[in-house]
Amino acid sequence: MKRFIFLFLLFQVKLLCATDFQVVINGSFPGAEGQVIRLMEYTDMISYREKEINYSVIDEEGNFRISFTCFSPQYVFFRVDYAQMGMFVEPGITYFLEFDSVDFSQLDDTRNPWLDPWYFNFVISEPKGELNSFINQLEELFFDFLEENFAAIHISRNKSLFDNFKKHTDTVFQHIDNEYFRNYYDYKFAFYYRLANIERFDRQMNNYIINRHVLYNNTQYMNYFNRVFDTYIFAGSRSVSIQDLSHTVNNLNSYHALMDSLGKDTLLRNEVLRELVLLKALQDMHGNVDFRQKNVENILSYIQTNSKFREHRQIAGNILHSKNYLSTGSQAPEFTIYDMDDNPVNIPGDFEGKFIYMGFWATWCETCLLEIIAMQELYEKYNEDFVFVNISTDRHLSFYQAFVNNHKPQWHSFHFDRDFRLIDAYQVRMLPTFVLIDEKGNIIQYPARKPSDDLNVRFDWLLNRRGASGHHR
Repeated sequence: MKRFIFLFLLFQVKLLCATDFQVVINGSFPGAEGQVIRLMEYTDMISYREKEINYSVIDEEGNFRISFTCFSPQYVFFRVDYAQMGMFVEPGITYFLEFDSVDFSQLDDTRNPWLDPWYFNFVISEPKGELNSFINQLEELFFDFLEENFAAIHISRNKSLFDNFKKHTDTVFQHIDNEYFRNYYDYKFAFYYRLANIERFDRQMNNYIINRHVLYNNTQYMNYFNRVFDTYIFAGSRSVSIQDLSHTVNNLNSYHALMDSLGKDTLLRNEVLRELVLLKALQDMHGNVDFRQKNVENILSYIQTNSKFREHRQIAGNILHSKNYLSTGSQAPEFTIYDMDDNPVNIPGDFEGKFIYMGFWATWCETCLLEIIAMQELYEKYNEDFVFVNISTDRHLSFYQAFVNNHKPQWHSFHFDRDFRLIDAYQVRMLPTFVLIDEKGNIIQYPARKPSDDLNVRFDWLLNRRGASGHHR
């Protein structure tokens, strides 16, 4: 009986906790029926690696519902089609979002959403909290103030303009005791004080960094941190020299020696702050020819495994992931796609043992069509050893189908079927984008050369190397 009572009470506690930390987002999005809406987060705000939290398919009435567990206030964002929109969430709150109506069939395919991003307007209702409302109000006040005064502040370093503005906003927001907002508010001002260079650096560090906790989940704190320490180790610190950094990384290959070097700076005596600044520096060292890349990765791997701080272990792992993702030798992202007869094809798995040359394109893209002509010659010469795959990103399936029916390409041809996870997985940011994959499913080159770029030389080299290693065509 005691055991039963204990288990019952434990179940009730878990149920209560689940309710306390459950976030529910209900929404209405007219015109987006059938679209997938994905809820995303940044797993940290140093690497900004993205992670999908949950998703929903918008129903035939334009409604959706997404729920997830959240233990502290955080920023999340939605992906719909190529668009990205964000909001703040707090544990235990149910939100309702009302999007403006959108006719997706009228969206311009030729617009590059990475250079000119899509954004779909929506209004948030948060009956148990007003964090989004407070932050939006603060951002609007800042926008109006900066639009009118920033030139004068930047030229004359007139801090009194900011001080008077802050007196006004202090009055507006003095009644708000939301901890996330209070920190957001403080670091919003700190960020612009730093940007306009109107407050002494040592005073800022004492007020906002040295005597404060690191706020990993607060977007404005991390904006400020990244601004302050973006080039600090390489150009801002008077106590840490490039020679020290080069020696400890290239010769000593030592995490501890690197931490000791940074410890010469009195600003970085705090171990948590020092290691976080070190991660920021290692992120910049990765890919810098002045530092041995194997050693940089060794130090990041050490932090990922041994750091005392959970957030830092995650950041180190994310930096390693982002730097090596889609790099030569890395595993090509797996995905399943369907042909025109609705048969599933797994890439690269179904083509193991052959090279894969894969391209993302669209029928409206003139450069893509020219490359398809060039691909015909490659296909005729190399199709015994290479699998040629083309994936159309046309918004309208009928355009792709008409092209295939008219031209009847001999290689594998697919439509992405609005699978924007695939677009993200292969980081397709321009068309055409090509990928070259080896017989084991590993990346040879990303982005790969286009068919018109003397690609036959690269193909011959791969086949010769395979022949020399004992494989036969």
